[in-house]
Amino acid sequence: MGSTEAGNKQKAISEILVLIGLCLIGMLVFSGMAIFVGALITGADASELSGIQGLEEFGSRGRMAMLVMQGLIALGSFVLFPGLIRFLTPLSAEPVSIRPNATILILVTGLSVLMLPVNSWLAAWNQSLQLPEFLNGFQTWAFQKEMEMEKLTMFLVQFSSLTESLLGFLVIAILAGITEEYFFRKLLQPRISTLFGNQHIGIWLTAFIFSAIHIQFYGLIPRMALGALFGYYYYWTGNIRLPILAHILNNAITLGGLVLYQQKVSSLNVEDPSQIPWFIGAISAGVVWSISSMVQDEADKIRSRKQGI
Repeated sequence: MGSTEAGNKQKAISEILVLIGLCLIGMLVFSGMAIFVGALITGADASELSGIQGLEEFGSRGRMAMLVMQGLIALGSFVLFPGLIRFLTPLSAEPVSIRPNATILILVTGLSVLMLPVNSWLAAWNQSLQLPEFLNGFQTWAFQKEMEMEKLTMFLVQFSSLTESLLGFLVIAILAGITEEYFFRKLLQPRISTLFGNQHIGIWLTAFIFSAIHIQFYGLIPRMALGALFGYYYYWTGNIRLPILAHILNNAITLGGLVLYQQKVSSLNVEDPSQIPWFIGAISAGVVWSISSMVQDEADKIRSRKQGI
């Protein structure tokens, strides 16, 4: 290993540690702010709120508080504090950015729809996994956590007014897409790729971390697959706007499906993987693979034209 390569890896390690530290500080600071704001919205005493858990008892006010609190914590944890790293220790080599054309945007939009049955197929497989006996305690905890998160999600999307619907779309679809992609794809992925000297390891390891921080074992694999797809979008184009768009589309489609199911407009629960046959998911996965290659090819063509090749 050359001295330059070793130096880059050492720099990547220090930057990743700084990034994690900034993320934790942002989470701590903005969690405190979120509890204060949540108390103002619900009318509860701030000392009675330990976080977003337990806000269901406040009904509509609790839902509004939960959405605002989630938005604040995401901004502080993934953007405002971690973003400081770009001033403290700027990344030495970022991917060259290109502007996605209409073809790429259409392909990515189509992929966002096709990933629904793929995620359902992967989620069904994920939920069928049986861990070794010595991990029974973890599996029981993971199942209980999954039930808690499902209950929380269904409460969160039970909008009772236009204001709640707009706020929900803003926080769950738009803000989550922007903040998570900025942190995981823009800041973390290039540094992990530099550390291992391999873009694919960087993409998949970042996708695993992205999925794991949601603390939902039974959704780990489909969320990791989505994170990897977003990671490849960034790797192929160097443009963070593309994975942000894809993330927002994915969240918006899922949110829309949940709302329609809650309002009994649709009988399809997008959170229930058993409602979509496995073979549709498997076929969709093959189509997703093919269309993803088309996105990469189109990005390569744009880059070649930009470089005059």
